[in-house]
Parts: sequence; structure tokens; C-alpha cells
Amino acid sequence: MRILVVTPILPYPADSGTRIRLAHVVATLRRRHELTLLSLEAGDADAASRALGIAVREAPAQTRRGLAAVSVTPETTAAIWRAARETGADAVHLQGTFAAAAARLHRARPAVPAVIDDGCVYHLSYARAARLAPTTRDALRGRLRAWRVRRLETTLARRADAVVVVSADEARLVRDMAPGCRVAVAPNGVDAGAVKPTPPGDAVLFVGLLSYAPNRDAMEWFAREVLPRLPAEGPEILVAGREPGPVLEALAARQPRLRLRGFVPDLAPVYARAAVFVNPMRGGGGTRLKMLEAMAAGKAVVSTTIGAEGLALTPGRDVVIADTPEAFATAVSALLVDRARAERLGRAARALVEARYRWEACLAPLDDLYASLGQRGVER
Repeated sequence: MRILVVTPILPYPADSGTRIRLAHVVATLRRRHELTLLSLEAGDADAASRALGIAVREAPAQTRRGLAAVSVTPETTAAIWRAARETGADAVHLQGTFAAAAARLHRARPAVPAVIDDGCVYHLSYARAARLAPTTRDALRGRLRAWRVRRLETTLARRADAVVVVSADEARLVRDMAPGCRVAVAPNGVDAGAVKPTPPGDAVLFVGLLSYAPNRDAMEWFAREVLPRLPAEGPEILVAGREPGPVLEALAARQPRLRLRGFVPDLAPVYARAAVFVNPMRGGGGTRLKMLEAMAAGKAVVSTTIGAEGLALTPGRDVVIADTPEAFATAVSALLVDRARAERLGRAARALVEARYRWEACLAPLDDLYASLGQRGVER
């Protein structure tokens, strides 16, 4: 099949969770199909094309003000379907809710099969953000935003030929929203072979793009609520991720052992230093690639329930779950003291990702999905 992959961001360089997943989705689909990628974000399309091994086009999205959950100009929508016609696409693979809405899938069903990947569940992130809002006014605005996004995503799911999600929990959510919608589960994975497991080090580590609000909130909460409860003579807290923002920077200035490392191109040395990986997420959605990467590195992980959702983890064997500041601090402190237990958790985590979360196995359902769409052809 000829497939047009429409993405809200250019998946190059693969330096964030969404970009990493996109790069692996492309690698999976291009083995059996002819792909063209249309990025709705400007960037180095030539470099992306060389890295991904497919044709890459750009049509930077033009947004406009309005009450709609996602509002783009007609020119952006026209650019998507013009690319589909010019490439002779037999199907369109729409990455996330934004790409699906930009294609105006909620307004009309297209002439070719449309698959939404890793979308139709963003309203959950907005609902969680509303619950964490600092003021009643912000909370009300957040709930309204979540309601608008859910209404949009419900219509998108009903119009799509299939929706791809990253966990069984998300699959149930989409099926509840749009009964009869075809849903495929293709979890996030990890390139376990590229990550060398190491024994417990001497630091606490968090890795994540801090311009992503739920990541930033997680580390602000950790710095405010958890770090003061850790032993005063405890280890450094390493935070690898760009754009921490002024609040986290101010917290780090007051707590010298909270080290903001910025963007780290090679994470192997910081993983090697980690005794414990922390994932104190209170918002967002999906499954966290940062968790899988830390597990592949053989690290003991302390996570909130939200941070570990969607992954086939056994608390106490593969991960430690803690949802309050006191419990989180206690769990981290205990692992820093009991290195043998930290090492056992790390080994179990590594074994789990090797068995269940290699990218090839995680994305195999995409092959089955497109094979069935190709067989249906004009019967659609």
C-alpha cells in the first residue's frame, strides 16, 4: 500500500517520546509499504528523509482562534489531502488528535481509509491537568477544554477506519466513547539492545522533555514535596531534559543537589550514575517511554500509579508504586540504602522489557491492521 503519514511534528531528531514512537512506526510500516511523511511542523525535511529512509514533505500548520478544540485553516487541511492525491495514497496514517482534526476527519469521512495513531485519548490529559489547576477559575477552564477535546475525539474515533492506542486501558476508553470503533493496541516499546544495563549508581535520576507540562509538573512536585523528605545527606538528583522553566530553575537554585542537566544527547552515562529512577507523574497519558528506557537500563524505578499506567508491571517485583510525597520519599530512601533490592528490581525490569516491550513486537499489530485494510480495498 501507499500510505501518507501525517504528523504534527517532524520525527527528527528522535529526541522525545512522540518522535521516538513516530520513528519506529515509520520503520515498521516502510518494511511492507511505500510511505510518504507529511509534517505539519517546519524543520529539516531533507535530514529527516535521510534518517527515516522515506520521502518527507512539510506543510507547517496554520492555526486560528476559535472555540473548537483544534482549529486550523482550510489551507492546512487542503495541503494534507493534496499530498494524499499527489502521492496516490491508499490510506492515511494520522498521528494523534491534532493531525486527525487538521485533516477534518470529524467533518467528513475521506475517500481512503484513515487510521488515527496514538490519538483520541488526549482529553484524559486535559482532565487531569484541570484537577491539578491552582485556582477554581483555571480548573473550570481546564474542564471545559477537556470536554471539548473529548467531544472532538469521540467524533474522530467514529469516523476513523481504526484507532491505534498504546494500552488496553486506552482501548477500553476509546471503545466506550465510540462503540463499534475498530481499535488496535500497539504499545510503546524500547530498543533494549541499544541500552546497556548497569548496576545501581550513586544518584537519583529523572529523564523527560520538560517543555511537556506533565513532566515539568512532575519534577516541580518532586522538588517541592518529595526532595525535602529525603535524607539531607542523600545523593544528587539528576534531571535530564530541556526547557525546565523558571519555577523548576528557582527550585533547583534553592536546593543545590537538584541538578538540571538540560538536554543530554547521550543518556548512557547518566543512567549509569542512577541508583533509582523516579517517575513522579501526576498528569499526562499514554505509556511512558522514559519508564521503559530506565527499565531497559536495569534501573530500579519508583513511580506514581499514573506514571506506570498501561504497562504490564507487577508492583514490588518490576517497580515500586508510590502516590504521596511521604510514600515516594520512603520508597526512594529505602532503595538508596538497600542496593541489593534495587539491583533485583532492575534485573526484573530489564527482563520484562526484553520479553514484552521490544519495538518489533509492540508494533506488529500495525502490519495486521494495514494488511486487513488493503484486503478490504474498495469494499470500504
